[in-house]
Amino acid sequence: MSAPLIEVRQLVKRFDEGEAAVTVLKGLDLSIGTHEMVALLGPSGSGKSTLLTILGTLMQPTSGSYRMLGLELAGAKDRALTEFRNSHIGFVFQFHHLLPDFTALENVVFPAAARRGREAAADRARGAELLDRVGLADRMHFPATKLSGGQKQRVAIARALMNQPELVLADEPTGNLDRESASYVMDLITEINREEATSFLISTHDETIAGRCKRQIRMVDGQVQTG
Repeated sequence: MSAPLIEVRQLVKRFDEGEAAVTVLKGLDLSIGTHEMVALLGPSGSGKSTLLTILGTLMQPTSGSYRMLGLELAGAKDRALTEFRNSHIGFVFQFHHLLPDFTALENVVFPAAARRGREAAADRARGAELLDRVGLADRMHFPATKLSGGQKQRVAIARALMNQPELVLADEPTGNLDRESASYVMDLITEINREEATSFLISTHDETIAGRCKRQIRMVDGQVQTG
């Protein structure tokens, strides 16, 4: 059996605020395999956002182990984490966070340009290919402000895939969309997971969206219950 893409063991995250110290993650264990599409469920305050932030290497745990692609990331230096994140992890948020003065193509290409320190012709070609893949070839040169909510989220998905990450973390990716747009976005994620073997961990409160995933994980009081 191949090694898991992600392996988390006894993960603890505590926020120290004097007498109001709070432990959000409480010895959490989690494994996600390559090519998986997993839903992360749980009530507000259960630790979902904290877990996603740590898995995205944007926050360090208080203790425990977090390995991805066989590398121990807990305790790694900031520069190494930045390089790892840019190469191997993509993000899709509830609020798309597009750069409003950029076109759809410029937004998609931005992660590669930031990593290289410049924009290459090959990056624009891949960005155009991704926008075509998400059904926005005819909106490629539109400013982000001229796109609908569903179109903006499709641009965000294309941007997340720009550097060909093994893992995409999606935090309520359909939370601001109507049902039709949400269904289209999930169709797209399912297709990418199947055809490009990209793993997705999708945080959602929507049981219908969770049901589209191959596995569901429920967080309760800082730990996970695997379904």
